[in-house]
Amino acid sequence: MSVDLTKRDRAAAAGPPVRRRPRRCGPLRHRDFRRLWLGAGLSGLGSQLTALALPLWVLDRTGSPSAAGLVATVRLLALFASQLPAGALADRRHRRVILIAADAGRAVAVGVLGLMVLDGGRAPVLLVGALATAEGILTAVAMPAGSAALPRLVPRRELDSAVAVGQGQAYVVQFLGPLLGAALYRFHPATPFLLDALSYLVSLGLLLTVRRSLGGGIGGAGSRLRTAVAEGLRYVLGSRYLRALMVWSALVNFATAGIAFVLVLVAGRDRPQSLGLALAVTALAGTVGALLAPRFSRIPDSRLLRIVTAMIVAVAGVAALRPSPVAMTLCTAAIALVSPAVVVRTNARILGLVPDALMGRVQSSLLVVGGLLYPFATVSAGWLDERFSARGAMAVLTVVLTAVLTLTFLPGLRHPPLPTTGRTSVRRADAGATTTERSDLDRQDRSSRSTTPPR
Repeated sequence: MSVDLTKRDRAAAAGPPVRRRPRRCGPLRHRDFRRLWLGAGLSGLGSQLTALALPLWVLDRTGSPSAAGLVATVRLLALFASQLPAGALADRRHRRVILIAADAGRAVAVGVLGLMVLDGGRAPVLLVGALATAEGILTAVAMPAGSAALPRLVPRRELDSAVAVGQGQAYVVQFLGPLLGAALYRFHPATPFLLDALSYLVSLGLLLTVRRSLGGGIGGAGSRLRTAVAEGLRYVLGSRYLRALMVWSALVNFATAGIAFVLVLVAGRDRPQSLGLALAVTALAGTVGALLAPRFSRIPDSRLLRIVTAMIVAVAGVAALRPSPVAMTLCTAAIALVSPAVVVRTNARILGLVPDALMGRVQSSLLVVGGLLYPFATVSAGWLDERFSARGAMAVLTVVLTAVLTLTFLPGLRHPPLPTTGRTSVRRADAGATTTERSDLDRQDRSSRSTTPPR
């Protein structure tokens, strides 16, 4: 006689379900990624300390606000101008060597700067500016080398999570850096510089313990630097997806930076004491948004891009109706909360699409072109606020964002290319890696891919 078991009976007969052990800490459980991530966080925090303390010290030393602004501006310009050559260097030379040299050089430059400040500030301002500029150039050199090495440290399925924890770290550093820098500068002007030098030494120590190959050393190695840079730009411009993404990034960065400056202007006029709280809320929202970004992996890229852009347009439009300090704080916090979902997704997709031999050049090209309008955002927002009002400035920025929303319907962004998973037998950048490393990289689909741009 047969017995008809219910679903509950069958489940009871089968015993308790076997639960998979959840993966803890996501990509941070990978030893090499964790160490580079910690080193990047410490050195980034140290850089924030120096970025704040440097103009303050020059101002105290010379009494000239223009001299303080000039030193800080020259450092930023040097960092920006070095991006494209730095991307080529990250492909032409071994990235581990680049990161080691950059950390060591920055530790020396900032350490000497701290010792000069500790000595009583008798050093020429020109020498201080030269050391700060050298630190900025070395930072530009390290950025593409570190980001291009990311696909070699975590499996492809965890790239979203790896980029997310990096984004979250950046928000925390940007918030804590100025607060700690101001407090440490009041304690002694040399303290921020010396701690920055120490952070680079700790980052260097962590980097020396990384076992896995970080790649580099083959991309454009036989060509001139100018030719190598041009090859990366041609790759980006040859991809319909990357071209559209560059335009989207440039306009969004311009508009959101302008909105952030309107917040500063509004809070500075009405409630100066609330500006610190507004920045803290924005940083917290950005951190939460970065950590939540991988949870939206089931939403298609094009739909996620349109949803996030539409949400940014909506909150900017609402804030434009009455741009009070509270409304502007909520606006910038909302933008910081939702934008990491797109930033994480697009960065992870680029890491999965671009061949390792071009990774540094492509990332530096996207960074430079995507940030071209960024320096003009504060000037434009300030002029609009002075010429019309904060409401007028927000209205213009909302119009810009609305135009950006229309870009999300372009074919390049509507149909993004899929990451290539084929395994081509090509000379690898990690030829000196151990057998275990190569086996791990093979399992994670780390083989070099075709250098044909994704359409």
